[in-house]
Amino acid sequence: MRTSLMTVCLLAGAAMGQASRDLAVTDGSGVRVDRALAAPMVLGGDGPVTRAGLLWAFVDSVSITESVALGADGEESWVGHALNDERVSKFVTDGTGTPDFVFSFSSENPGTVGVAAAADASLCALLSAPSAGPVTVRAFSDAGGGTPLWSYAFGANYASSGKRTVAVNADGSRVAACAYDGANSLVVQLDGSGVVLGTAVVAGYCSGVEMDDSGHRILVTAGDTARLYDAATMTQIYSLATSGSGGFHRISRDGTAIACGGFNIRAAREISGVWQQVYAGSGSSDWFGWGMALSGDGQTLFALSHDYGDGYLTNEHRIVDLVSGTVVETWSYTGSGGFQNSAVGAQVNQDGTVFAAASWGDEANSQPEVRVFDRDLNMIGSIDTEGSPFDLSLSRDGHYVLVGSKAVHANTFGNGGRTYAYELDVSCYGDFNGDGVVNTQDVLAFLNAWAAGDSSADCNGDGNINTQDVLCFLNAWASGC
Repeated sequence: MRTSLMTVCLLAGAAMGQASRDLAVTDGSGVRVDRALAAPMVLGGDGPVTRAGLLWAFVDSVSITESVALGADGEESWVGHALNDERVSKFVTDGTGTPDFVFSFSSENPGTVGVAAAADASLCALLSAPSAGPVTVRAFSDAGGGTPLWSYAFGANYASSGKRTVAVNADGSRVAACAYDGANSLVVQLDGSGVVLGTAVVAGYCSGVEMDDSGHRILVTAGDTARLYDAATMTQIYSLATSGSGGFHRISRDGTAIACGGFNIRAAREISGVWQQVYAGSGSSDWFGWGMALSGDGQTLFALSHDYGDGYLTNEHRIVDLVSGTVVETWSYTGSGGFQNSAVGAQVNQDGTVFAAASWGDEANSQPEVRVFDRDLNMIGSIDTEGSPFDLSLSRDGHYVLVGSKAVHANTFGNGGRTYAYELDVSCYGDFNGDGVVNTQDVLAFLNAWAAGDSSADCNGDGNINTQDVLCFLNAWASGC
């Protein structure tokens, strides 16, 4: 987490923005975020940010980037801005970092903002949850611009929802969302035109909804239980429980695997038409509920956890082969200082070769807040965000990373947010000279670039050229192509 000089101006009279401070709280039931609001203030912007591998960084002086989603083969970046000046913005991922268009819904005063996007098409679903209800879902496309294609409003009694309670399948033909009435949650399946196709009532609070690429299966996070529904009949076909509520559960893109996390981890796969639990894991005082991710083919689990026993300072990363049910790689680090380094989210690409993790960041900035790994947990990219990330999206091929963050650490009061679009080099880094062969000539080419301080030798993408890049290259070189 970078530090920078910012101007703070306390305003009398009309409020220009509401600053916030977030605290992760873990107890016997699970985990939650408590948000405290400070006196209104405005933080002056500090200009654009540049990073190795960064395509652009959008600076927002008032609102926080709460939710992000990559769509249309990673070409579209959809951003949900929250807390102040609530709106959705659409960017071209490899563009200039200027929104193509914006839709404002700040008049609704939503407490929750969530976006989801179709992986293969131009369709974004925006969920807004005003404190007085009703929860509303709107759809947008690149061609439609800032005018919603359609909207769907839950009944007036459904006034509560979370930012992860909206999902879109790969081609944009299906949208799923849920809302809570104080006792039960209503899960709604819509077609690409906003027509209701089916509903289901789930006991208790639904904090997350996901769909597989086909839209045939819907996974609902119902407290500590992942409930899998057949979209055609809206009936439950399988469930898997973890220990502790407050997390969000995941389904693979092909619909053959699900995972849930809390104080432990559970994962299941559909094998020859039968669902079976294939992995169970835990940690001494770890919370996994915010950092579960599955590869698109359902064969690999990536789990990011924070350790609430040491002040949320330790982050552990583990890769699990769900075919064999074994942990194949682990890596952890422990930060320092008084800031909570809470895990935020994790993502995996289609074939389980690229893994992205995000956490709030520790006070000493021991590691970048956003970390991208290969299957051996070598860090192959990173974003040292200015404040704490709140959401993370990864394109199906692992080429693009989209991050939404606060302008300052989550544990400190402050306004403003940042959105980062990052491009990962998914070519074969071991073939450094690009001749199609991995051999000693690539070692010599890399060492020459490294000695010259050339940016191409920044193998791990942290903005520094040092011995860590040599180790990163040698790992890539040894892996071949």
